[in-house]
Amino acid sequence: MKDTTAAPAAPSRGRGGLVGAAAAEWTKLWGVRSTWVCLASTAALVVAYTVIVGVSARSSTAQTAGGELPTDPLANLGTGVVFMGQFAVLALATMVIASEYATGSIRGTLQWVPVRYRMLLSKSVVLVPVLFVTGLVVAPLGLGSAVASLGDVADPVTAGASVRQALAVGGYLGAVGMISIGIGAAVRSVAGTITVGFLILLVLPMTLQSVSVEFVQKAADFLPGPAGMALMGVSESDTYGPGAAAALLVFWALAANAAGYWVLRNRDA
Repeated sequence: MKDTTAAPAAPSRGRGGLVGAAAAEWTKLWGVRSTWVCLASTAALVVAYTVIVGVSARSSTAQTAGGELPTDPLANLGTGVVFMGQFAVLALATMVIASEYATGSIRGTLQWVPVRYRMLLSKSVVLVPVLFVTGLVVAPLGLGSAVASLGDVADPVTAGASVRQALAVGGYLGAVGMISIGIGAAVRSVAGTITVGFLILLVLPMTLQSVSVEFVQKAADFLPGPAGMALMGVSESDTYGPGAAAALLVFWALAANAAGYWVLRNRDA
């Protein structure tokens, strides 16, 4: 009699490991409407900021010679990303990692991808390029709205500077996403991730910079938010340039994910 027992199916090539984990994360990312809402909100917040600042600067300049508000469209774009747009990115990254703990779906994720570092890395592999491309789209929108709102008081902008700023915006948004994923893996809470991210990206730097001790003010320059401003050329400090700012953002992204990985390795889901 012929043996009809089916042999175990061979694993399909290219579907396991990091590639398979990233494919699953891609499906999860675009399978919910909130992804589009967060990305659209990033653009809307940056455009709103540049319009408000541009109109205010033009009005101020018209009333007093050499108004105090910035008339550089690239500077308005950069500060709009830091003060407004990055928080929609923080919300998206929180959804990618921390919402799985809130719903309990993290158990299924870790069953399908039991290697902890691979699971964590797959989220960044998917999210960071999406945010980088988002930055490339948001930058011309924000720059155009800044130029339009400033009108004839806008400083001249070259094509080369515009391209560099777009790359810087994309790089910073990608770094914010990766940092937030690390925070989410460590904190394991939606509210906690958003709170910690908000504190690190904006509140802590502003608090330290308001202290009258020079050492403390200098320390604030090395946090992610000020590093992002230096990367986009809108920092008031000359502690370091864009190259060092990019390296500093990479350090923060790796440090946050190292903390998240340590928690993943030492605590059950």
